Amino acid sequence: MLRIGMMPKLIGISFFDAAERGAQEAAEELGINLVYDGPTSDSAEEQATLVNTWAAQGFDVIAVAPNDPESISSKLAEAKSAGVTVMTWDTDANLEKSGREVFINHTPNQGMADTLIEMMIDGTGVDGKLVGKYLIVSGVQTAANQNAWMGLMQPRLEQEHPDCELLPTLYPTEDQSKALEQTAAAIDAHKDLQGIWAITSVALPAAAKAVRDASRQKDVYVTGLSLPSLMDEYIKDQTIDQFALFDVEDLGYLTIYVAKQLQAGPIAAGTHDFGRVKGVTVDENGQVILGNPVIFNQENIDNYNF
Repeated sequence: MLRIGMMPKLIGISFFDAAERGAQEAAEELGINLVYDGPTSDSAEEQATLVNTWAAQGFDVIAVAPNDPESISSKLAEAKSAGVTVMTWDTDANLEKSGREVFINHTPNQGMADTLIEMMIDGTGVDGKLVGKYLIVSGVQTAANQNAWMGLMQPRLEQEHPDCELLPTLYPTEDQSKALEQTAAAIDAHKDLQGIWAITSVALPAAAKAVRDASRQKDVYVTGLSLPSLMDEYIKDQTIDQFALFDVEDLGYLTIYVAKQLQAGPIAAGTHDFGRVKGVTVDENGQVILGNPVIFNQENIDNYNF
């Protein structure tokens, strides 16, 4: 029986719990022995240790969502040298250093960056322009996906929205209490703050709560990325209007299906179906893209169960 080790950035938060449900669903369909485990904090060192352990135990496939894409790359390369198929999901490692076979990505980076900007324009735009002070709340400073989105947002904001002033980005790690504390302090310090992008699953509910606790819902527009289950109360009490993400359970499901197919050989660039997930794009660099972002609001949030 194929044995796969699938590692999130950390266990015990809703985002990665949802991914595990999708992964276990796929493993049951395919008859795969799946071990889903990871650190209890966003620790690159603990991830490296677990990669070494799984490689020594002879796992067939190791799929990692890296906390630090650079530092994990050498460990993935060592596992590959030992005969393990190595892949990444949610966040990529260094392609050349890691030798990973594929990266399971949820959505094109440009599409996510554009969606974040468009949602903020919907909420605060003046004749389609962002004017005033804005804040980004991220996670860990080494997270490749958040850094990619911000890296694409910033030049567009500079070119198309020259009167948008970005405050220093907050990095509360994947700790909701830290995100709440830091966001609350920023709201208090900037009475003229226009909007907040909170771009991790734990940062957005924290930012929404901080704005609600400060009774600033009418003058600070909050949007970003999170799970419907975490944002339901903030949508329904109108603290926020909309936010985005993708189907996280499908991301976990797709990761296992791709891992299984890799055992038969490389996956060609093009469009593929993997189990119940249809129309998945695979590019020349081995990036497997689930699809475009989903925008959640009062009209559709009850349609999602993750």
